[in-house]
Amino acid sequence: MNKKLVRYVVCVGMLLTSFSTLGVPFASADAPAVPSGPYPAPGSTGVSIFIRLHWTGDNQTLSYDVYFGTDNQPPLVVTNQTTTMYNPGGLQVNTTYYWQIVAYNAQQESNTSPIWNFTTAPDTPPFRPLILGGPTAAGRGIMLTFTAVAPDPEGDQVYYQWDWGDGNISDWFGPYAFGEHAVASYLYPQNGSYNIFARAKDIHGEVSDWSAVYPITIARQIEITNLKRGYAYFHFFGYDLGYGYIYSLDLLGMTLVISNSGFNVSTAITDNVHSVEYEMVNLFYTDERWTTVDDNVSNDTSTGYFELTPGMYQTTASAYDASHNLIDRSTRNYVIFYQWKFSIIKKLLGKLTGTTIP
Repeated sequence: MNKKLVRYVVCVGMLLTSFSTLGVPFASADAPAVPSGPYPAPGSTGVSIFIRLHWTGDNQTLSYDVYFGTDNQPPLVVTNQTTTMYNPGGLQVNTTYYWQIVAYNAQQESNTSPIWNFTTAPDTPPFRPLILGGPTAAGRGIMLTFTAVAPDPEGDQVYYQWDWGDGNISDWFGPYAFGEHAVASYLYPQNGSYNIFARAKDIHGEVSDWSAVYPITIARQIEITNLKRGYAYFHFFGYDLGYGYIYSLDLLGMTLVISNSGFNVSTAITDNVHSVEYEMVNLFYTDERWTTVDDNVSNDTSTGYFELTPGMYQTTASAYDASHNLIDRSTRNYVIFYQWKFSIIKKLLGKLTGTTIP
């Protein structure tokens, strides 16, 4: 071999040896440590279906591949992530899962963990329902609305059943989404005190305990105190005067009001009533309706004032509690507003007899 060529080979070799010693072209980091410290611990049981998986790496900047599934050789689900946490999302109850982590450094040197496993908890019933809203006092014959909620530990949809305290238990209503409020309505036909309960059932059939008692009292909450059937009333210059009972008016199921202007509808109410809505309907012309609201009830009384033309009317007073639940109604089926004219009487008698009175 030419001596000059030998010198070149020797020089190149020395340079390569120097660079290797300096670590420039052939630098190599340590291989990553085997991933360890798995959470949940291997073999754990009763694990939440909302678990997040954690593990321990080392001080290098690493990336990870995650293998996860119900097979004991779990499939690859995530590649090249840099955090030591994986969220698998909602899992199945009472199911064994397997998982494994592969760690990589910048030179793609790797180390692989063992295959770990854990088993999720069996399905549990919904939490005991909480009855959130509804009246605590109301009149009979009023459709009442109640609200309840019972979150499920596994986030399942939920059915609800109601015990109305009067011997009637509802069917199961639903399903409702996790955290969704369930609404139910019920009408009590009789006065009395009742204890309401609710319970929940998830879509797997697991049933909760009954809720705490929700008491309700069914009794009259509002009563129109004037315009009594069979009576005549005079309203002049702001004064209400009762004329007294008239048998013929009672037979017709009406009250006679004689006034030079409007008149008041007065009601007696309980402490449960927060506001009263009054409605007057012309029974000859049913498209003629008037309403007024009394939001400042006090001293167990309420009043609604109307300016009406002569006619035959029905007046209804509707009572609402502080949550604006309708809790009772009082109605006078026939009310005549009369201003010294006989035309209304004629029209009424014609309506009752089916004839036209001149």
